[in-house]
Amino acid sequence: MPTSSSTSKPSWRSRLANLFRPRVLRDLAIYLALMLPIVWGLVAVEQARFASIAKAGSTRDLRNYARVFTEEVRATVGIVDLSLIQLRSTWQRDRDGFTQMVGENTRYLRNRVPMFITVLDAKGRIAYTNAGPGQTGLDLSSAPGYQAHLGIRDDRIDVSRPVICTLTNAWAVQFSRSIRDTQGRLQGVIIAAVSPDYFVRFYEDIDLGPHAAVSLVRIDGAVIARSTRGSASHGMGRFLTNNPYAGHSPVTGTFRRLSQLDGVDRFYAWHKLPDYGMVVTVGEAVQDAEARFAQQRNALSWVGAAVSFVLTLLGWAALGAAERRRRALKALAAAEARWKLALTATGDGVWDCDVVTGLATLSARAQMILDTERAVISWYGSALDAIVHHEDLPQLRTQLRSHLAGRSPDFAAEFRVRKQSGDWSWIDARGTISERDELGNPMRMVGTFSNIDARKLEEARMRRMAHEDALTGLPNRVLLGDRLRQAIRAASRDGHKVALIYFDLDEFKPVNDTHGHAAGDRLLQLVARRLRAGLREADTLARVGGDEFVLLLPRCEALPDARKVAENILLQLNQPFDDGELVHRISGSLGIALFPDDGMDAEKLLRAADLAMYEAKSQGRNRVMGASGAHDGAQRVAPALRSQA
Repeated sequence: MPTSSSTSKPSWRSRLANLFRPRVLRDLAIYLALMLPIVWGLVAVEQARFASIAKAGSTRDLRNYARVFTEEVRATVGIVDLSLIQLRSTWQRDRDGFTQMVGENTRYLRNRVPMFITVLDAKGRIAYTNAGPGQTGLDLSSAPGYQAHLGIRDDRIDVSRPVICTLTNAWAVQFSRSIRDTQGRLQGVIIAAVSPDYFVRFYEDIDLGPHAAVSLVRIDGAVIARSTRGSASHGMGRFLTNNPYAGHSPVTGTFRRLSQLDGVDRFYAWHKLPDYGMVVTVGEAVQDAEARFAQQRNALSWVGAAVSFVLTLLGWAALGAAERRRRALKALAAAEARWKLALTATGDGVWDCDVVTGLATLSARAQMILDTERAVISWYGSALDAIVHHEDLPQLRTQLRSHLAGRSPDFAAEFRVRKQSGDWSWIDARGTISERDELGNPMRMVGTFSNIDARKLEEARMRRMAHEDALTGLPNRVLLGDRLRQAIRAASRDGHKVALIYFDLDEFKPVNDTHGHAAGDRLLQLVARRLRAGLREADTLARVGGDEFVLLLPRCEALPDARKVAENILLQLNQPFDDGELVHRISGSLGIALFPDDGMDAEKLLRAADLAMYEAKSQGRNRVMGASGAHDGAQRVAPALRSQA
């Protein structure tokens, strides 16, 4: 008897036809109408979140590069200025030995700051140069390094915009200082010529895209040095206008503009060098930044499309087949995550944690990093208390619980662990959930340990460089400005006064001229040590340049209180300073300014105290003057103290 067709196995054509029946298509459309908006809504949220994070990271990178490059330029200009001061002193004392001194200086700085030294007489003619023979007597009175010192009497370094050097026929930036006799008359000018390319040599070390730009600019807008991927001198010597970092702008900041030199639209970060009247700018092209964001958005779009496609297939497939496939993919993903982490964690220690028991199995490298002989440790018990620093333990556990609870996509923590020697070592721990149960509860985590001692030491060193004076260890001008602004905000809120005592050392220059700069540096260290020992913990003593110091009293009731502190400083300065076989006797000129009496912001307050200090100098030195001009009677104190010394 023939088999009935109704009981035969369905063919592939009938299966395909069933997929396109109106009822199936209608239900599929309803399913997709509910699921796809959720998927693409999540994609849109992730795109917006990632774009925000990427933009913030780009701004942070620009600020960091600007700050680091500023420190490099500051160190370079400091070396050039110190060379000018030393060579000028040799020229005035021992001209016969000047050539030898220049040669030694050139050999010492050949690999650090290559430069040419030229000395001009009072009329601008070459008295000496190492840029080439036969140049003596040549008239360079039109050189910027000479013209900058005509008609002024103060001793300061001048930084010119880039010019074509007459002697070398190459671009050069001229750093110059005047040479004057004891009456202050101009006897000549000493000039150090440095190639502008030297100031942007670090451009190749950054990775901000093919259209990035690094520039060194004077406050007046003159481009000293500039480097882009296409040129190391594009725009050099030109003037930029409408600069946001000109005038009384902050020391650091960011902006966006169309470049006046090459027309490229960029994000910029700037960092000033107020002592030298220069600004470092680092720029990233907007198109490069947006291209990076576009790549991530496209990746997220592909992920959204892939998820939509998978959801469509799952909607068509049977629940049983979909469940089996989900389990297979989950197991495959967990195994792949473990193997990928183990294979790519070169140099790191790998750990595998059973979330239910809280026990983590360590690789041999992880045991070495933690300096433990135990292959299994507890992530939740007393084992962590025994090895993790007590200050880092709460944050470590908070971040671990946050990831286990699904509030953070990954686990990442930095903490200190105690080694068997008793020392503390910094560890970077990272991990992720690799397996969950049927209810979505975490079952297993995998991750790595890395030793980050070197990075932590470098971060601490960079913080010290940014906020401390390298010679005395006192706060520098940047840290002083930050604390002064905080003190003014607190005083404005609470109604008390803030006092600034600005002073420099009388008779300090003869110490340098007679005993050398090394003795002068030791004297500055002795002064800083003695004065700092007598201050309150809340007070800030800062070195702001040369032999100039500023004392910040964040809380002061009235002028007599600040004057009493200033008089004590003057008494301390009048005491002899023992430096081995040398005994230095100096004094000081001090100026006092109060907030809000003498200024409503940090800059005006510093200016008022500075003017008061110069008023003390004009009144005969070795005394204290208030910003209002009232004398404090220091003339009566200083002579008596000197007679006792």
